[in-house]
Amino acid sequence: MAIMQGVTFVHGGFAKVGGIETFTTDLVLALNARQIPSEVICWSGRGKDENPALRKLSESGVRISRTDWRWGCRWGWPDRVMVTQQWGRVASAELLVFGKLLDSSAHRQLLPLNKRMVLITPYRPAEMWKNQSPTPEILNSLESIIVQAHAFEEDLRTFGYEGKIIILPLPPPEAVETHAWPASATLQVGFLGRLVPDKNVEYLIFSFSRLCETGVAAHLHVFGDGPERNMLQEIASGTGFADRIQFHGHQGHGEISKAINQCHLFAFTSRTEGLPIGSLEILARGRPVVGTPVGAFPEFLSGLLGTVAPLDDRSAFAASLMRVAKPILEGSISPTDVQQAYQRRFPRAQVIEEYLRAFGCSDSIDRENRAV
Repeated sequence: MAIMQGVTFVHGGFAKVGGIETFTTDLVLALNARQIPSEVICWSGRGKDENPALRKLSESGVRISRTDWRWGCRWGWPDRVMVTQQWGRVASAELLVFGKLLDSSAHRQLLPLNKRMVLITPYRPAEMWKNQSPTPEILNSLESIIVQAHAFEEDLRTFGYEGKIIILPLPPPEAVETHAWPASATLQVGFLGRLVPDKNVEYLIFSFSRLCETGVAAHLHVFGDGPERNMLQEIASGTGFADRIQFHGHQGHGEISKAINQCHLFAFTSRTEGLPIGSLEILARGRPVVGTPVGAFPEFLSGLLGTVAPLDDRSAFAASLMRVAKPILEGSISPTDVQQAYQRRFPRAQVIEEYLRAFGCSDSIDRENRAV
């Protein structure tokens, strides 16, 4: 196999906050550290609307080919403008990697180039394409699709994809020094993410309230911001437990570790997911997670890492929170125990090497190994 000359990530929109943006940044930097040149083609805001990750990538020597057009998303205009304006960069690329599919018209523009194309699914296909799925023509233009769980593979076959499917988690965050559980005897439950409809934080608030109604001393910390914040604050005010629910707002990258450390566990009540980077960062810091049976949660949330709870039963979700919290409050498990279970389930170096092989960079890996 020839040595890869580089990997071009065709990202589409690069939002200021988002798990797929975090994933792309992490993977590109990992490739860069192995001297495999990478480029990011995207459309994104500038100034205060710019994702700081783009600046970080640029400062690390990664080429960013960016288009400013961000209007008409419903009709796919930003993707189409990006492909047109960045045509030279796309046409010269050896491998195109998508963190999400472009608008169908924009993707069809790429087909005559006959490029190697790989998709990494951001969400479970059956959840992501519930209303409208890509055509088999578009799906089968992809050399391979990387998914985060076995159930995702079944979805792709149902949608008519006939190509290669690789089951591989997103590159897991580095494990860092763990901090002790919060000193408070009151259970500290956290949520970390965007306050948007798919995250279903309303259900978390009601489930948390059900937990409080059973007499459990608990506090809910909502870390994040978004269009639903005002509505969620009103819902919290009407539960009778408003004094136990705190909205902390947007957390900068440097604030996330502090946010995680002040909780015993975290809860995700999403309606759709892939493999949330936020949940992996939480586990990497030694805090377990309670999630709903969507995305990849059912395939990895068990044992010390946490559990899966129903999406339509507040009492059962509240009981799951308490079941995960019990050994923590009793002192029978430590954050280090959770972190070690995370490292066994998600070995970062091994996962990144598997991505390099999936991209056709295995010669680079073998060359590095021989040098060592």
